[in-house]
Amino acid sequence: MILASLAALPARSQLSASLNGYASNMQSVMFENLEGQWISDNLVHNRLNFKGYLGSNLNLTIELRNRMLYGETVKYFPGYDELISIDRGWLDLSFNLAADSSYIINTSIDRIFADITLGKFQATIGRQRINWGMNFVWNPNDIFNSYSFFDFDYVERPGSDAIRIQYYLNSTASLELVGKINQAEEWSMAGLLRFNMANTDFQLLGGVLNEEEYVIGGGFSGNLGPVSLSGEITYLDPMDDLSLHEAALLGGIGISYNTPFNMYLQAEYLYNEAAGKSSISSFSDFYYRNLTLRDLSMSQHTFFTNFSYPLNPLLNIGVSGMYFPELNGMFIGPSCDLSLRNDLDLSLFLQYFEIDFSGEQQQKATLGFMRLKWSF
Repeated sequence: MILASLAALPARSQLSASLNGYASNMQSVMFENLEGQWISDNLVHNRLNFKGYLGSNLNLTIELRNRMLYGETVKYFPGYDELISIDRGWLDLSFNLAADSSYIINTSIDRIFADITLGKFQATIGRQRINWGMNFVWNPNDIFNSYSFFDFDYVERPGSDAIRIQYYLNSTASLELVGKINQAEEWSMAGLLRFNMANTDFQLLGGVLNEEEYVIGGGFSGNLGPVSLSGEITYLDPMDDLSLHEAALLGGIGISYNTPFNMYLQAEYLYNEAAGKSSISSFSDFYYRNLTLRDLSMSQHTFFTNFSYPLNPLLNIGVSGMYFPELNGMFIGPSCDLSLRNDLDLSLFLQYFEIDFSGEQQQKATLGFMRLKWSF
């Protein structure tokens, strides 16, 4: 397909390329209580996004993240360097360039793909982000690359090693077919139909995940006056009666409203029938786990609220919260973003958790972050 698109390029087409990215330094602390032991860490994070344009039919993209981590987590948690270098895609594109008892330097290629356009067809081949979600926090329709809301520093989100073919029926409707292979060489294949009706975007999807369960679902996104509404639902059904998993329904709905005085309000709810069936028993398991579609949440019912307000054009404040009824738990996350200049931002984040995993005693954790980020 790449050779065919190259042959179709105009004879006078010229090659061009672009590069952008960012570099940031983030200091973090974690503690259970103010009087107890504090764990302090630092992350130097650099992202490079390369894109090559070969006429109007073919684009090539390579994006990588370079990280240097040092601090007490690296020192006192054995195997942390191996955890950082794990690549869950078919290709292992995450490498620890250097690692010792005090630091880790890692580079990871999370995007490398060719994007080919031929008329109404578009094919994307390689490691890419396939975003089928419509809600903000939890995306039951995002079946290929689930992500954690708490990993706020990774805005690009993980990618999938996949082949994606899109056909645009008209300006508001399209068909997609995706085949993905993971680290265990298990295939996932699914199709998606998107269309617009009554000024609302709808989608229907269906397929097979990791050669072990069927998946069907759908979603919508639209407006009711000044209020934005979205929703997603997904049903998972194991292909084998001997599977360790049971059939499960996941569904979520979100609502948001930007008030006349510029305060942004948001709320979301997730129902996860598969929640609570994992072996997670501690905060570290919950926070650092490899997120899959079945464990989007640890509570069968989860509620989310958020508000943000620009105090002035350069300073924005906000706070988000979650409630986990079955775990008698909660999350509160205040944040503050200050623009120092067009390409330089200072951000403060706080994450506070109270969660009862065992049904006996709540585990508490507070994480604080201060990040200076330069974009280019």
